[in-house]
Amino acid sequence: PSAPAIGVAQVVVIRIDDQIEPVMAEYVDAGIEEAARRNASLILITMDTPGGLSSSMEDIIQHILVSPVPVAVYISPTGSRGASAGFFILLSADVAVMAPGTHAGAASPLLAIGGVPLQVDETLKKKILNDATAFLRSYAAKRGRNVELAESAVVDGKAWTETEALDGKLIDLIANSPEDLLSKLDGRTVKR
Repeated sequence: PSAPAIGVAQVVVIRIDDQIEPVMAEYVDAGIEEAARRNASLILITMDTPGGLSSSMEDIIQHILVSPVPVAVYISPTGSRGASAGFFILLSADVAVMAPGTHAGAASPLLAIGGVPLQVDETLKKKILNDATAFLRSYAAKRGRNVELAESAVVDGKAWTETEALDGKLIDLIANSPEDLLSKLDGRTVKR
């Protein structure tokens, strides 16, 4: 993680630009720990991901939720997405942000072995969906997010543009660049 000095505030930047998997989770977790050691003012996680493993996603979210340093998750640049596991991570942030021309959602859990999707019976499917939505509810409400709308990403596979996500209270801001994001956060109190 790099840390550009913004005035006196120190921002640690972490980039998620691929599948959410164990190596990515280790990298993000190490970045969050490093930011805490440095007493950084903010952790900025920029994200463009199709999703990934729920175990790695849960690991990252747990680190975000207990981070002593506020965490902003920013889907950027234009054309990026925070799909599936990325959507769960976005909603766990202290500040959830999207760039213009991005989208987030489509978080229905998929079961696969070796990349081949498995067909599961309705009972098991219901259990998996209930588990995923309960996990989402466990932190999304605390962050002031629209939990009902967020759940439709899991249950119905819905996805939103940055404007729809802002209007639906899934995210806090739309920012054109990391600099724009930081200037919009300048002087703002982040509720933890």
